Amino acid sequence: MFSLILLLSAYSESVFARALTDWPEPILKSLKGVRDNPRQVLDQILPPNNTKTAIDEAGQHFVASRAYSSLILHNKALEQAEQGLALLEHDQQPWLFHYLQLAQAEALKGLGRAREAELQVAQAIRWARHNDSAELLAYALSVAGYMNLTLSETDKALGRFQEGYRLAQDNALRLSPADFSGMIALVYEYRDEPALAIPYFEEAQAYYEKHQRRLELANTMFGLGRSYLKLNKQQVGLELLVKSARLAVNIKDIQGAAYSYQQISEVLIERGNLDEAGSYLVDALRLFEEAKNPYQQIGVLLAQARIGLIEGAAPLALERIEAAQLLADGDAFLPHKVQISKLKAEVFAALGEYREAYQLILTMLADERRLQQEQNSQRLIKLKTAFETEQQRSQNALLQEQNLRQKAELESERKQRGYTAIVVTLLAVICLLLMWQHQISKRHQRKYETLANKDGLTGLLTRRKTLEDVGQQLNLAHRHNEYMTLALLDLDHFKHINDTWGHQAGDDILRGFSALANKSFRGTDILGRIGGEEFLFAFPHTSIDDAVKLLNRFREIVKDVPARIGREDITLSVSIGLVSGDESEDTAQLMNLADEALYVAKAAGRDCIRVYQQAVARTS
Repeated sequence: MFSLILLLSAYSESVFARALTDWPEPILKSLKGVRDNPRQVLDQILPPNNTKTAIDEAGQHFVASRAYSSLILHNKALEQAEQGLALLEHDQQPWLFHYLQLAQAEALKGLGRAREAELQVAQAIRWARHNDSAELLAYALSVAGYMNLTLSETDKALGRFQEGYRLAQDNALRLSPADFSGMIALVYEYRDEPALAIPYFEEAQAYYEKHQRRLELANTMFGLGRSYLKLNKQQVGLELLVKSARLAVNIKDIQGAAYSYQQISEVLIERGNLDEAGSYLVDALRLFEEAKNPYQQIGVLLAQARIGLIEGAAPLALERIEAAQLLADGDAFLPHKVQISKLKAEVFAALGEYREAYQLILTMLADERRLQQEQNSQRLIKLKTAFETEQQRSQNALLQEQNLRQKAELESERKQRGYTAIVVTLLAVICLLLMWQHQISKRHQRKYETLANKDGLTGLLTRRKTLEDVGQQLNLAHRHNEYMTLALLDLDHFKHINDTWGHQAGDDILRGFSALANKSFRGTDILGRIGGEEFLFAFPHTSIDDAVKLLNRFREIVKDVPARIGREDITLSVSIGLVSGDESEDTAQLMNLADEALYVAKAAGRDCIRVYQQAVARTS
């Protein structure tokens, strides 16, 4: 069969290209699975079946490389792509050869070696255009765009992705317009333009939810969550990051989960939840270590150091920074070295070792200058190569003039930096001292905010904070047409408990009830104490039916609270009034409706749930 194909190719190369430019059905099925659960695909196809033809085996290596890239395991992805290429000759199966070269380019890009793969990506694009292979062209455009983005060439990346979007609109391809929407969103996110990125992320999210592409859905929710955070919409952003992490864990996308954990920890650090942030960072570091990803390990270690600095544990912060320093070995880590020097200087300033801090500032400035020079040199080389390749000989004079002007500008900038280096250094030291003082002030402010927002006895939110958070979530629910459920809970016969066993017993009951509530509900739920034994719970993104199920389970285990606190002689139950957020946009009005339902629950004998408007007819 293969000899026959070679014979036919002698008559018509174009016919050959059209006849063999796509994958057999088993490979297509595996490629589709990569976009949902790449770990499961790897378990099914590895090791490749050596009894098949070299083409089939090469195809399996391509699938494995794509799966490893999706899991951000780029070393393994590169190994699989190279094994597949070793099985092929370009002239025999050029389309398959280019697919594997693109997979190799993806892996090199992920390893910080994007420049090494530029030529093979350009060759794949030319071959796909010449042979009218829309599938290969779409894939090549996506890889090229990601490489441009890695090299900070955002305009080129945007152009590649927009071309891919139009190509996917005009043809029924495996990469859809929504896929390229997600890529375009990444460009805007990289440019720090979150408002432009969000509509593209949301288009991609809707598509992946509809088609059950869990891996890509997790990645898209991660990007969308980051964009909302940049717009200071922390609650929405944090919820998306948590969902992304859960989905990544579910499909065993270990590094994807680690990225989400790291981002969640940054939000928690900003909120002052340092213990919870530290827990996420520990998990993220472990996962990045397993994946042998030094870049992200450094980021996590520096975040842990920042927590230590905020908490006043400068020696611990220094230990984390030095661990990051050991990983940042080589010129590829120059941007990380700048961050390390800056943070280490802050630690030394906090320890009162200002001379060492000053020396580190000088080191940081030197690394920044070196980094800028390298970036400028790379841009100049790239520009010169492009002009020499694509422009006519008459344009060379203009290129030389531009290069001379750029060199003159760089020389002028270097002289100016030399004049201002001492002033900048002194200002940097002063800024470090001011930042240290600012951190102390912020720590005190967070302490006062905690006292104002948390009930001293139960640890739940105070009445003021509860109503404030419920109001915000209610507005979001009505704006985005989401579910929102409100519940008023009242401990039955609480006065009898106080009168019979004393107020200390009553306080123990309240604390035990609140601790159980914190363990039983989600971190995004709002749990507050609004009276002596009365509580207000709010459940965003939760329908009435789901809330009834949650609260029924909670109502049953509430009866075990006395035993949990060693007061088996006390009997405890709770009555609950429940109302949907659809009933009103006003928090006070919703509370009144929930109170009506609570009254019906008490009249029905307590220890039950009643839903507003269904309170008479329904027993939960």
